[in-house]
Amino acid sequence: MTVTSAIETWLQEVVRDETPAPQIVAFNVGLFQSPEGYCAYLCGAERYSEDDPDWAHEESFTPAHRYCVLGELEGRDSKAVQQAVIDSVRAFLGSPSGADSFLAKARAVTVGFDDGELVAVKTS
Repeated sequence: MTVTSAIETWLQEVVRDETPAPQIVAFNVGLFQSPEGYCAYLCGAERYSEDDPDWAHEESFTPAHRYCVLGELEGRDSKAVQQAVIDSVRAFLGSPSGADSFLAKARAVTVGFDDGELVAVKTS
């Protein structure tokens, strides 16, 4: 399974099965490495700030399908993995199921490693 298909399948499940509270205005697709390889997770927050990335640590929403295991991804470093996830989230937001989702209606959607810089995929 590719990063794009894994992220798309995962996000389709999340937006189909979850309804965050209206006060959740921003979402972060966090990334980390585990013994199983790279993993992604989704969380939502009641605030967003371009100047204060700590907003993403103030989790007010975590879906039941919180994690997406991406695996080892041979030959890819963390920057390449992050870029692949950014591209996949952008593609999802541009798809029919993504364009009508709570993610597309959010003030912001970001992607980043827990110990790294968050990249805004969508802001309004």
